[in-house]
Amino acid sequence: MKNRSLPVGALIAALMIAVPNAWATHRSDAEQAIAAARAAHEQAASVQATSPDTAAMIEEAEGLLPSRQYTKAVELADKAARQDRFAYEQASSGKVADTDAASKAKQAITAAEAARKQADSVGGEWRDTAQLIKDAEGLAKSGQYDEAIQLANQAARQGALGYEQALKEKGASFPSYVAKKP
Repeated sequence: MKNRSLPVGALIAALMIAVPNAWATHRSDAEQAIAAARAAHEQAASVQATSPDTAAMIEEAEGLLPSRQYTKAVELADKAARQDRFAYEQASSGKVADTDAASKAKQAITAAEAARKQADSVGGEWRDTAQLIKDAEGLAKSGQYDEAIQLANQAARQGALGYEQALKEKGASFPSYVAKKP
């Protein structure tokens, strides 16, 4: 049995050496993403279109560097950069964002928040619902209205299902075979 594990271990070791860490995010990647986000933030500031949210995201991304959470830092920095670029484009072009799509996204997010609160009122809020709403708000701020609507609709569905589930389980008890024995 030991003889068979040696070739497998050698194969794994050879693959780890031969295959570069392409899937890993390095500190330099995170630093570049943060620099790009800062540049986008400054560009948006030049037309008074910055958001305190994006500044906070950039700060949070920088705060993740000492703990080596480079992938999360890149995600935050990219999100901040997208939002600032969109704000800059809207402000500098003088165009108002697609008001129909923006209002639909806002309505979907409002409906999702209402469904989440309803589920929470009976103790049935699902784990990911609030995060989906937060992500939908971020997408809407970036001008990605269709994606925001999809996430908001998913959150609204979770809220409705959580509410129904909590009501159905209200007053339910464990079956006798689950009860503790004295």
